[in-house]
Amino acid sequence: MHTHFTNFLLNIKELSVSEVQKVEADVWIQVQPTDRLQACPQCQGTEVIRKGCAYQRKVRHLSAFGCRVFLFLPAIRLMCKQCDVSFVWQYGCVAPGRRYTKQFEASLPRQVIGATVTHAAKQTQTPATTVERVFKQWMETESAHVQGTCQEQALNSSQLVLGIDDFAIRKGHTYNTGIHDLRGGTFLDIIPGRRLDELRAYDQVNPKWRDLQPAAVVMDLATGYHTFIKELYPSAIRIADRFHVNRYVTEALQVVRKRVEKELASRARHQLKQHHRILGKRADQLSEKENKLVSQFLQYSEVLRKVYEWKEAFITWYDCSASHSLAEKGYARWLEQGEQIEHFAVQNCLKTMKNWRKEICNYHHLRFTNAAVEGRNNKIKALQRRHYFTRNPKHYKQRILLECNEELLRC
Repeated sequence: MHTHFTNFLLNIKELSVSEVQKVEADVWIQVQPTDRLQACPQCQGTEVIRKGCAYQRKVRHLSAFGCRVFLFLPAIRLMCKQCDVSFVWQYGCVAPGRRYTKQFEASLPRQVIGATVTHAAKQTQTPATTVERVFKQWMETESAHVQGTCQEQALNSSQLVLGIDDFAIRKGHTYNTGIHDLRGGTFLDIIPGRRLDELRAYDQVNPKWRDLQPAAVVMDLATGYHTFIKELYPSAIRIADRFHVNRYVTEALQVVRKRVEKELASRARHQLKQHHRILGKRADQLSEKENKLVSQFLQYSEVLRKVYEWKEAFITWYDCSASHSLAEKGYARWLEQGEQIEHFAVQNCLKTMKNWRKEICNYHHLRFTNAAVEGRNNKIKALQRRHYFTRNPKHYKQRILLECNEELLRC
């Protein structure tokens, strides 16, 4: 039987195919070493004699054409004439005592990323314990490589922009903080906790991030984050995340909407409550039907109309301010527009907007947001749900670094 194409598909240079069999749903391949003799592992001598084959090793290889592939490797007995040591042929494609080739084991971790060990075991028809063992060994080295690559990329980045945001381990109780390279698109590290004392404690134990020289750091309006960044990177511009800031305005709009609902007839109240989300959408993203509904709702109350226009003016300010100096002037006009609306929700929102005026306007120095950060937070949330949470903190951190930097994986 011609086997040169099978040798090419097998992609193991030290082996040559002697026979291929189809046994039920599996493919069995009989192979032989391409070399006649092997050097002694003790003295590295080449005066070696063969003493026959003791047995055959059945080793799982990469699947082909939807079938499992097994290699049958002869356990060739050898003896060194120089040191009288007997040994068995050592194959480079498979470790001693293993039932899987190195290529097959290297393919397993990619099956687990974005899924679970149980799912990967079913897909590859491999015991779950084997998949877990291989994946944990790979995760130990790969996570260190990925984090090192991300750190080196951040250190060498010109005009580095960091993003900081928290994500829940147990919502309302326990949180972690993620550090992101927004320009490079990578997840750098996880800080346990989100309070100022926890951030400072982490900085004392892990001083490696002090070497970064970010031009700007994007975060929400949490005072602890701004204090920590001001201490750690005093020269960096602190930017209030656009979407976190915009939420304060939309929440004020919804408070006004709830007050207006109480004064309406039952049918109008039900309709406004049912479609309340479209009030928070940008006007340029509304469909024709939604535009008609919004026009109808704004006729219910003069205050609601003014707050809606105030909200749209804020979006326009973010989009259309050509420079930081013009943004500051436009922001002052927007604050004056809000002060003319006599409603407690709007006035409470304006207090926050005035307190964080500098950080909000800094967006127009460097137009970066934490949109990518929120996407990774959703990925982390999905990871925790798939695994019913990972109890080992070390594995938990490694898994997040790998999932959020998937494009840097070597497998």
